[in-house]
Amino acid sequence: MVSDIEFLENVCERMQQVGLVQSKAEFSARMLGKGPSYLTSMSARDRKVPDEVMTFLAGQLHNDIFDDDVEILRLNAEAERRERCRTHRTDMLDWLKRHQTTEQKPQEHLPTFANSAPFRQRLVGWLLRGRVVTHDLCRVSRQLRL
Repeated sequence: MVSDIEFLENVCERMQQVGLVQSKAEFSARMLGKGPSYLTSMSARDRKVPDEVMTFLAGQLHNDIFDDDVEILRLNAEAERRERCRTHRTDMLDWLKRHQTTEQKPQEHLPTFANSAPFRQRLVGWLLRGRVVTHDLCRVSRQLRL
C-alpha cells in the first residue's frame, strides 16, 4: 500500500508533468498550504501526513476547477463577442463592396446626370426644391439599398 507521502509525491509529479505546478516547493505552498520544503522534509523523515493536509489539497483542487470553469465561461463569452464583431465587420465589408459597385457602375433604372455630384447629393437637392414625388423617392431609395 502506498503511504500518504508517496501518494502526495506522485500527485506532485503528475501535476508537474501536466504543467499545473512548476516544482515541489510550489506544490507544497500552493496545493498543501504549507511551507515550500514541506513535501521534501516530510518525505525525508517518512512522516505521516495529517488529514488536514489532504483536505486542504482536495479543497485547492476544487477551487482550481471552479476558477477554471469561471475562466472558461469568460473566454467563451469573449470568443462569442469577438465572433459577433467579426461577423459585423464582414457584413460591413460586403456592404462597402456593394456600395462601391453601385457607385462605379450607374444602374440602368437610375437616372444619370451630366454633372459630377453624387446621386445622393442630387437627390437631397431635389427634395429641398420639392421636385421629387414621394412615391418616386420610395422607389429610388429601395433601388439604392439593393
